[in-house]
Amino acid sequence: MAQDPSLNNLVDPPGNKAADIGSLGNVIKSGKGTQPMILIPGIGFSGNIYKEFMASIENDFRMYAVTLPGFGGTPAPPGPGEETSFGEQTWTNNAVVAIEKLMERENIRNPVVVGHWQIGTQIALRLALKHPKKIKAVVLLSGVAKMDVTGTRFEQYYATPEARVAPIDTFLAPKWFKTVTRETWDDNNFLPEDYTVHPRLGLRYWREAALPKLHVWVRYLCEFNAQDITVDLSKLKVPTLLLKPGLEGIYAQGPQNYIEMFCHDSWGNLDSYSSIKVKTIPHTRSLMWLDRPEEVKQAVIEFLRSAK
Repeated sequence: MAQDPSLNNLVDPPGNKAADIGSLGNVIKSGKGTQPMILIPGIGFSGNIYKEFMASIENDFRMYAVTLPGFGGTPAPPGPGEETSFGEQTWTNNAVVAIEKLMERENIRNPVVVGHWQIGTQIALRLALKHPKKIKAVVLLSGVAKMDVTGTRFEQYYATPEARVAPIDTFLAPKWFKTVTRETWDDNNFLPEDYTVHPRLGLRYWREAALPKLHVWVRYLCEFNAQDITVDLSKLKVPTLLLKPGLEGIYAQGPQNYIEMFCHDSWGNLDSYSSIKVKTIPHTRSLMWLDRPEEVKQAVIEFLRSAK
């Protein structure tokens, strides 16, 4: 677990060229249909991860696959400064604003918003919560609600949304993320098998997720860790489909099974939320549409038919 006290991953590195505030890294436009769809990738990825999924539904949708600034080789937003709390959600909310601008610029009306994994989930749901009359539906692919520490010795520190910000701001960020080396980060980040059931494909996407600069990963991940979207689900009016990956045969039970914690446990019990439909796609990992493309496509199409 190597630390380098000369590093500061909480601020922009020297010579960094930042993106404009309120901008996206990239937008891929595709499709021949009339129903607009905005696709938001999860942490580490560009909009290119959706290319196979978009090709499978190109006749039905007019699609906009966005890349969040800092991913896919694009410049990140300017860092807000080391004194700014991660609870402010600076970069995550910047992405929300950027997508709102995209909707206005491209005259996108009543879109389906697809969110993936960490960060993609939060942005999709925040758009739906903020604009319940402007979003047709939300689809969450391997959606992750929060860092869930239920049943661990850390539970008391994450009891409320406000409480969970403090350990990020005062401990994890300054004591760990600030000076962690790139080698240690990559060795302890997600694994290829977290992404797909196919080893070679998983390795390819692991490499893509490892490309962004370290301060970009740190900022987005700390913002994810400092939020809990579940506290707002009672206000969600937009029809939402949460597709969970099956995760069959992945890891052992207990603390190693972090993917189970993220994709399943982090949501708690959703039975009381009438706007949310939950379905599990067997034999999939977090990039589920690459593992079971037809099953994911059919689940999305059937849900959207019922959401009319």
